[in-house]
This record gives sequence, C-alpha cells and structure tokens, in this order.
Amino acid sequence: MSVKQLGLGAALVLLAAAGPLLGSSYHQSFLLQLFTMVALAQSWNLISGMTGYVSFGHAAFFGVGAYAGTLLIQFGFPWWLAIIKGSLIALLVSVPLGFLTLRLRGPYFAIAMLGLNEVARIVVTLWVDLTNGGSGITLSPSLLPSLTVNYYLMLALAVIATVIVAHVYYSRFGLELRAIREDEGAAEMVGVNTTRAKLAAFVLSALIPGAAGTVNVMYTSYINPSSAFDSALNIQMIVMVMFGGTGTVWGPVLGASIVMLLRELLWAQFPALHLMFLGVMLLAVVLFLPGGVISLFTRKQAVRPEVTASGGEPRG
Repeated sequence: MSVKQLGLGAALVLLAAAGPLLGSSYHQSFLLQLFTMVALAQSWNLISGMTGYVSFGHAAFFGVGAYAGTLLIQFGFPWWLAIIKGSLIALLVSVPLGFLTLRLRGPYFAIAMLGLNEVARIVVTLWVDLTNGGSGITLSPSLLPSLTVNYYLMLALAVIATVIVAHVYYSRFGLELRAIREDEGAAEMVGVNTTRAKLAAFVLSALIPGAAGTVNVMYTSYINPSSAFDSALNIQMIVMVMFGGTGTVWGPVLGASIVMLLRELLWAQFPALHLMFLGVMLLAVVLFLPGGVISLFTRKQAVRPEVTASGGEPRG
C-alpha cells in the first residue's frame, strides 16, 4: 500500500473519529450504520472478492455473533467481553461450516451458504427456552455502553476489517487467494494448498461479522431471528462490494459510503422509489464499470504498463 493511500486512510479515520464532536445523534447513528456496512462488506470481500466463492449467507456469522453476545450480556458478562467472545464463537462456528461448504464450487457454494443462514434463523426461532423465539430479546440499557462508545467500537471494527483486507491483499496469502479466484486448478498445479487457503480466508472473514453483530445489538438493545439473520443484509454486502470494486482494498469502503449516502438522500426525497433508483444505479455500474467505482481511480495507473509494453516511453 502506497504512502498516499496510508495518508488518505489516516485522514478518513481522524475525520470519522471527530464525528461525535461535530454532529448530532442522527449523524452519529448514520455513521455507525455506515461503519457496520464497511466492516461487513470487507468481511464478505475477504472470502468472496478474493477467492471468487460468492457467499449468499455471510450474514449468518453476524447473527451468530449477535445472539452469542446478547446471551453473554444477559448471563452477566461485561459488554466488552461479550464482543470478544461473540466474535470468537462466530469464528469457531465457521470452521466446520468451512470444511463442509468449501468443497462446493460456484452456485452450489452460494446456495449452501444461503441455506445455512436460513437454518440458523429457524434454529434460534425454535429454541424458545434460550432465545425467546420470535419474540426476541431486549437488553437493559444499564448493561450497555452509550451511543458514542458504540460509535467508536464500530469505527474500530471497520478500520480493523480494512487493515486485515489490506494485509491479506499485499501478502503471499492474498496472491494465493487471487490465484484461486482466477483458476483454482492451475493454482493447485503450481503448489498452492487451495483447501487450506480457502478455509483460512473463510474463518478470518467470520471474525469481524461476529463482533459487528454484538456491537449492533448493543446499539439497538434488541434482537430477534429476522433482524439477526436478515437475508437482505447479504444482498447489501454484495451490492456495496460490487458497487465499489470486488477484490480490492478500498472498493468496499467506497461502495458502502456511496450506497449508504445515496440511500439516505434518496429515501428522504423519494420514500417509495429510493430502492428502484439504487437498483438502476447499481445496474449502470455493473454494465459500464464492471470493476466498480474504484476502477475510475485506478484506470490511469493500469494504462501505464501497457504503454511501456508496446514500446513507448514509460510516463512518470
């Protein structure tokens, strides 16, 4: 990662950190939701963007972490410990799921993940003695941190998720994952342990949603099966990553920021039609910018090697 990118990232974090000092509760809530989507989009990008294994059920780890954290807080654990344990429980759950589902490829993997999300939702709905079923669980505000604390917690998760993706992207591990995305058979032939690489990416991608699920519950103070295992959340992750740029470091950040801002602005102006407008814009990006919005910023750099290869003088 270049010095310019590091500087830009640091500036954005400092600007976001000043949010509670400069904005109202509404702005804090909006930015908190934005940070949530950045963290989730980056986690989806880590497995689906890097390896090409498209998951339609990544929200399952968000729900597992949310319910684990909620129950831990109810049982008397401090909220900060509930975040750690909730993320670790999501990680542990992902290990056997990864062994089972990553044997599948293409649409079979996507459908299997979607099915797992629905199975998890049904389990917590029927396990009434523990989860209170469809009625959900309401946490006492006295057990939870303030809005400002939740704000900084979710900001930290968004930053951590982005740093993890950046570290993976520029490492040998990231190169192996991208090789799997391009041609898994060829990657195996050159010595990449594809099973181990896919499982490591899958397990790592479950860690952040687990923590984000717990922090989200602390923000809303309520959870039920539909909100924890919401299929629409899977679609939002995919849309934001595709809008920004799949398999890149900054694409999910850019995509989540643009989509969340546009959704808020369009909802205020066109309450009944805002989703249609968003859909049209996403379609336009997919058709005319298959690399996502981030490709507008990287296209200039991508042209330079081509000029050199054709025999011309390298510029800059």
